[in-house]
Amino acid sequence: MKWRYILVGVVAILFFATAGASATTTKVKWDGSGVVNVKWNSDDDAKMTFYTGGNEIKGRIIMEDMNDNPYGYGVDTSDVKVSAKVKNGGEIEYWFKRTDSYKPMYGGAGQEVYTYIGSDNKAKFKWHSWSNYAQYRSCNYGWQNDNQIVAKGDHYIYHSFYVNKNNGASIEIGADGKTELTIMNEDHWGKSFKFGKGCGCYTNAKVTIDGSGFFNQVATAKHHLETDTGIEIDGNAYYQVYAEFADGFHFGNFALEGS
Repeated sequence: MKWRYILVGVVAILFFATAGASATTTKVKWDGSGVVNVKWNSDDDAKMTFYTGGNEIKGRIIMEDMNDNPYGYGVDTSDVKVSAKVKNGGEIEYWFKRTDSYKPMYGGAGQEVYTYIGSDNKAKFKWHSWSNYAQYRSCNYGWQNDNQIVAKGDHYIYHSFYVNKNNGASIEIGADGKTELTIMNEDHWGKSFKFGKGCGCYTNAKVTIDGSGFFNQVATAKHHLETDTGIEIDGNAYYQVYAEFADGFHFGNFALEGS
């Protein structure tokens, strides 16, 4: 196994590309003010970009290309864990895309997860992405079970998970106050997906907002969509929950799945 470790003080733009026969782990840590921009290619199997900027920024990313090629399918396992905080104004942006798969058995690649958080006060983000020859997973259990996305002050949050252009879900929040958003797990199998659930774990998908603002959840599915609250939609499903509020909002289970 190869290790690379980098400590970032203030401003950095970093690009990493892994290749070779042995597992490669790259760690980046930062603590200061300014900007950190990281781009990572796990061979041709996965891509990740991360950006944060602000007056006080602190965090770390652990990026692993396992170079394991399970079953000789020509696709390695890729794993990213990120933890980031901003204070006194700043933003955090994260994107992970699965770019290869063993298509004859498991369908095509292209699954993407994206998160943006911007605040004039505080924000924090803790996330775990994993992919291999068969699927993509956001399995946060054991890494950050609750409150993967938190913001305070005047803030904006957007998070999405799509397996293709037709199937996936997103959450958008704009608020002045404090938001605690929990999306413990996401995964997919072929063209089907789970949002706020999956990974063989219990469901943990909730949001609490203290303050004023709006909440917007959208999900689409080509064939079938069902929510944990009991709604089922067949055929080119479009599902949306939108709310505006002046003094708080809570949604105890927004988990859903589609195909």
